[in-house]
Amino acid sequence: MKPLVSLVTGGFDPLHQGHLEYINEAKTYAEHLIVGINSDDWLERKKNLFLLPWVERAAVVENLKSVDEVIEFDDSDGTAINAIYKCLEIADKVIFANGGDREKTNIPEYKEFQTNSRVEFVYSTGGSNKINSSSWLIENFTKKYLSTFGLENIISIDAPWGSHTSYIDEDKYKVKQLFVNPGGVLSLQKHEHRFEHWVVGSGEATVELDGKEFTLYSGDYIEIPLQSVHRLRNKSKDPLVVVEVQCGDILEESDIIRLEDSYGRET
Repeated sequence: MKPLVSLVTGGFDPLHQGHLEYINEAKTYAEHLIVGINSDDWLERKKNLFLLPWVERAAVVENLKSVDEVIEFDDSDGTAINAIYKCLEIADKVIFANGGDREKTNIPEYKEFQTNSRVEFVYSTGGSNKINSSSWLIENFTKKYLSTFGLENIISIDAPWGSHTSYIDEDKYKVKQLFVNPGGVLSLQKHEHRFEHWVVGSGEATVELDGKEFTLYSGDYIEIPLQSVHRLRNKSKDPLVVVEVQCGDILEESDIIRLEDSYGRET
């Protein structure tokens, strides 16, 4: 048994200056520093994505000069409680170091161990001001990346039947992706100023076009002529993805003339 270990936890995705100051200061609390790295699932629950998988993040962190050991722990409850219990198996006492934005009133770990004399909580490790954030880094990189390739104007809009995302919006043409939920149905509509081309990316599309019904599958294509009465449905149990190319003089939502709508929208 080690007499004392210091513990820090986090996603470290990606590792940045604030993490280094947090880890380096935590090392001063004990001779042995353990870093508990959160799982890929934890990052997906918190941020909807992860940049580096756990194995990659662990390889980076364990090579830092201040780090003596990296551990994996069960964070399915969203906490570091299991990491603390793991440390208690190898040490008489654990110092759980928390970053500057955490305190005993907002961490569930304190409630679990507040009466345990073998666990000590330290706050503002690495400084009380947040120097950087993995989320900030990813957000800034995404903005720069999209801007570099002219994709900064991507717009996603939710609809009762699913959602649609506009990727290219030029003077005479627009490219969109339609995501239609199982059972979703777009309004029966027509356009005065544009015609459209639909390509099914995945799923099964039911297309009503001027009174006729067509069933399309992945890779199938159909043209929606100017002023034709049309509707798109997803009768299947799986999501439907359709790539839509609009061509015409007016490519705005105002050029949708709804004739029928399953969701009570104005026709």
